[in-house]
Amino acid sequence: HIAPLAGLARPGAIFDPDQTFCFGLLSYVPVLMHTLVIMALNKCYRCVAERLTENENHKLQQDHDNSLIAKRFVFEAFDCYVSLFYVGFVQQDIRKLRSE
Repeated sequence: HIAPLAGLARPGAIFDPDQTFCFGLLSYVPVLMHTLVIMALNKCYRCVAERLTENENHKLQQDHDNSLIAKRFVFEAFDCYVSLFYVGFVQQDIRKLRSE
């Protein structure tokens, strides 16, 4: 929770989901920004996973591929779903979780 950013979603603010300005489309800006951040981090994680796997020095290509797939899955699953786990288990806010 970042107070200055959360203030932008209060009633009457620029990211208020009930606004009528621009047909409420501005309320989707944070969602789009979150999606772009996830995509950028996944790209970085892909490079990190490839470098880590190259440094493991596998004998077989299949072992190399399996290791790379496992790393990418863990990195990308964590990146995509960590916010849901945070809302569900740390904040324990069911209404907010359902809106995600």
